[in-house]
Amino acid sequence: AVVSTQSTVDGTTHPAPCATICTGFTSYYDWIMTGYNGFIYTVVDITDCHFVAEPTVTATLYGNSYPFIPAIIIGNIYTDNFRVFLKDTDHRMRRVSWTAAGFNC
Repeated sequence: AVVSTQSTVDGTTHPAPCATICTGFTSYYDWIMTGYNGFIYTVVDITDCHFVAEPTVTATLYGNSYPFIPAIIIGNIYTDNFRVFLKDTDHRMRRVSWTAAGFNC
C-alpha cells in the first residue's frame, strides 16, 4: 500500500517513507463528564502509532445511534493522544471509530 500526505497541520515536511496511518475504536465505557453544558469526552491513546508530529485525525461515532447521531468535536490533538467531545445525554452505546494519518520519522 502507498501512503502519501499532501500537507501537515504544523507545516513540517517529512520523507514519504515515514507516512503512516493508524486506526481503531474506543470503548463504550471511556466517556468522561466535562461539567460544561452536557459535554462529555474520551481520550484516545495513539502512543503506539509513534507519531513525531501532530497527525491529522478523523473520527465518527459507532454504535447505537437511533434516532440520530450527534455531532462530535475532535480537539487537543498531540502525538500520543487526542480527545473527542460529544454533547449527548445517552452515550452508553457509542464508540468512536478513528483514523490518524501522520509521520513516524
